[in-house]
Amino acid sequence: MRGTPRSGPTPRKSVALAAAVGGAVTILIAALPFTSFAYRSPGLHTAIETSATLTALLAGVLVLGRFLRRPTLRELVLAGGLLLLGVTNLFYSLIPALVDDTPGSFDTWSPLVGRLLGAVALALATILPATPLPRRRRALMHAIGGVAVVVVAMGVIGALLAPVLPTGIDPELSPESSSRPRVVGEPVILAVQLVAMLLYATAAVGFMRRAEETRDELMTWLAVGATLLAFARLNYFLFPSIYSEWVYTGDFLRLGGYLLVLAGAFREIFMYQRELAEAAVHRERRRIARQLHDGLAQDLAFISGHALRFARSDDGELARHIARAAERALDESRLAITTLTRPVGAPLDASVAQAAEDVAHRAGVQIELDLAEGVEAPDSVHEALARIVREAITNAARHGGAQAVAVRLRADDGVSLTIEDDGSGLPADTSQGFGLLSMRERADGLGGTLRVSPGGDRGVRVEVQLP
Repeated sequence: MRGTPRSGPTPRKSVALAAAVGGAVTILIAALPFTSFAYRSPGLHTAIETSATLTALLAGVLVLGRFLRRPTLRELVLAGGLLLLGVTNLFYSLIPALVDDTPGSFDTWSPLVGRLLGAVALALATILPATPLPRRRRALMHAIGGVAVVVVAMGVIGALLAPVLPTGIDPELSPESSSRPRVVGEPVILAVQLVAMLLYATAAVGFMRRAEETRDELMTWLAVGATLLAFARLNYFLFPSIYSEWVYTGDFLRLGGYLLVLAGAFREIFMYQRELAEAAVHRERRRIARQLHDGLAQDLAFISGHALRFARSDDGELARHIARAAERALDESRLAITTLTRPVGAPLDASVAQAAEDVAHRAGVQIELDLAEGVEAPDSVHEALARIVREAITNAARHGGAQAVAVRLRADDGVSLTIEDDGSGLPADTSQGFGLLSMRERADGLGGTLRVSPGGDRGVRVEVQLP
């Protein structure tokens, strides 16, 4: 998604600021050991894991939505990486922490592998080409299935090897009394922390470049978040705490990275909602323009052309044609005004009543309304039924000489609209007049039917049935 130019820090400056903060915190803690910043709190660890889990899952689902709109390989890999991080945190960190307060080897090695693979996916998402994927839904299902397979495989292998795998880091290890960085623990875990740091740093640079190229605001937030996550891994290498009961600098840097990703996700949702609102306004404007072109503009063109002929002749029939065209143009303009001023969420009976009363007043006929109240319907149904009511009442008064018209609206099984008049009945040729073609097209356009038949004693009954 390409964004619009925005004021404020550029992606490069934002990443540089995050790197400065992460570096300053790391150097401060390493150089000034008397700055005690450690808490023994399994509950706080659980809260951090909860935040990381929910943020990664939300961001992953959000990127999946972007993939459906723009199906490229790197968007799919990015979504898969975020989902893998979220699911790994959920099943192998958060749930075990809630069930068992004492971390074990399973709680160390399973999330270690999942987080490493998630970091690999984030880094790959920044260097892979934007290759379009033709079968987006199939690719999406494969990606989700792949994440599920990886997570299940990690759990099975971790459970089988748990009895022989070391804990990794002593849960009782206290960074509080250290006078310098304490690089302790299993060499494999320490190596993974450094590799993950490099992967997040690569992802941060890649997201920053994508943000500069595409002006994609989400990429900026991901770049800044990945920067803090890289420094979090460095702190986990220098001051082990992620697999112990102690909460230390790396944990807060990790939390800050995920919170930045969360802020980017919220900004993306906000912009997406704004785009939807703008698209809805644009569609409504096009609809109104189309209606004015097909109705009002055509009638005005007719009036303009024939008025010149009438000025050079003394033709009464032509004058009547001009008057009717002017009446249609006026009716179209009134309908457009009514449509534009209708309150949001107004019930269908209000639209039908307004259309019927307006035409009946101008045509000089009595109107009887029997309308089901509170019926909710899309704008397209409001407009179609209002036009059918106006057309039917106008024809009843003009061609049938009706004195009274009854309008009934029901919403039992779909929407049913009936307009019945006491006029002289159907003309000899029902294919012309009564605006049948226009009314039928509007009913068909909504997947419904329109039937015209003789009324009870006399007159005409127009029945519309919508699904």
